[in-house]
Amino acid sequence: MWLVKTDNSKNLLDETISILNKYDLDLDDVTVLFKGEIITSEGVKEKLDVEYDNGWGSSNFEDIQLIIDEYTWFERASYDGCEKYVLKAHPLLSAYKNQEVHT
Repeated sequence: MWLVKTDNSKNLLDETISILNKYDLDLDDVTVLFKGEIITSEGVKEKLDVEYDNGWGSSNFEDIQLIIDEYTWFERASYDGCEKYVLKAHPLLSAYKNQEVHT
């Protein structure tokens, strides 16, 4: 993690709140996993209120998931060193039930 502000500096807590707000959610609407452990809303603010360099380089936060429900969640991903949250979802298998399959 970087403590020096650069043009690529981001605050992880602000980024987390921003992505949740984009989908009309807030921290109380999700379960937060940080390095495989559930953390409370106080813990979220403590662990995620950090500045990091989102520019080219290695990932800073790979093990964060924001679980919305049993089918939908956000997880951290990076491409070419730039990190972001990505919305993930399991398919609803019931939507495919009783459909004819052709092979």
